[in-house]
Amino acid sequence: MRGVEPHTDGRTAGPFGSRLVGVGIGLGAFVVFVMLPFLIPITFYVVANVYAAIKGTTFSSDTANTGVVLTLLVFSVALFPVGLALAIAFLGRVLSPKRRRA
Repeated sequence: MRGVEPHTDGRTAGPFGSRLVGVGIGLGAFVVFVMLPFLIPITFYVVANVYAAIKGTTFSSDTANTGVVLTLLVFSVALFPVGLALAIAFLGRVLSPKRRRA
């Protein structure tokens, strides 16, 4: 059976360790999830207006491509949750402690 290694961080993380970092990441994720109902329609509105300006159409006419508009809607809806998951995965990988070989 392996012995338990002593605490070797030298108290450099402070009295609360990395708990404050975890709470900060959790609060950031919570804020993003609370803002999603507001960010998704605004993002789609901006993307649709850019598409209309480039294409030179209005969405009330038949000149807009329905497939493109639906694809833009799917991408604007999926952008924020996927981006949040990637940010959390990246931060989790960066903040995870390095394993030491005995």
